[in-house]
Amino acid sequence: MKLTKVSFFPTILLVTFVLFVIIWGFLGISLSDFKRLFLDGEFLSAVIFGLETSFVSVALSSLFGIPAGFLLARSEKFLVKVIDVVFDVPIIIPPLIVGVLLLNVFNNSFILEFYSFVFTFWGATIAQFFIAFPFTVKASKSAFELVPPIYERIAMTLGANYYKSFFDTTFKLAKSGILTGLVLSWLRSLGEFGATLIVGGGIAYKTENIPINIYLKIMEGNFREGLAASLFVVLVAFVSVLFIKLILTKNKVRL
Repeated sequence: MKLTKVSFFPTILLVTFVLFVIIWGFLGISLSDFKRLFLDGEFLSAVIFGLETSFVSVALSSLFGIPAGFLLARSEKFLVKVIDVVFDVPIIIPPLIVGVLLLNVFNNSFILEFYSFVFTFWGATIAQFFIAFPFTVKASKSAFELVPPIYERIAMTLGANYYKSFFDTTFKLAKSGILTGLVLSWLRSLGEFGATLIVGGGIAYKTENIPINIYLKIMEGNFREGLAASLFVVLVAFVSVLFIKLILTKNKVRL
């Protein structure tokens, strides 16, 4: 109880700081600004492109990140620990550098013989995937670590095969943590700027996502439209996380 009272004041200060930045930062935006924004074909194209690339990115993150998180949670081998460190690198290094590295890889003559990823949908998607998949891996690892392997062995003694025992026990118990990682990966992909700009080029109506569109609007002097687009991103992020939390709370599970 005493610790709760002590932590109350710093929590209120932190909440006040966040709300002050968000609310004060968006003061002055009118409905007409939003109307002009959603009548802007380039912005709508950026929204569609951002949604498409982010959904593909999170699909790839689930395909590769969840198994990787399970391996990291269950193995104590030195090589696995090294792999865990490798997965930290995309989070630590700036996205701009990730874009430069990917650009150098994609410009390799061997890869160019098969497909040119530079300034394409798939190039931007891979850039977002590289930035976002560690969130799925880390969340999955933490979720699997909280589930003792004994549950799977008990299920197998009752007649379930290895895969059924895994999905009926470990995966079901860890799914809320996994879902958290997938949501974070999706939001990170949707808001990715540096690597997407370098690899995709930010070409209007082709490889321009929402953050790039906001950047270009501000550079062109359309500050109010850029601010309105920024508020749109904040609202999407807030509603998405709130929706997931409500769904999990309804199922008696908390993020």
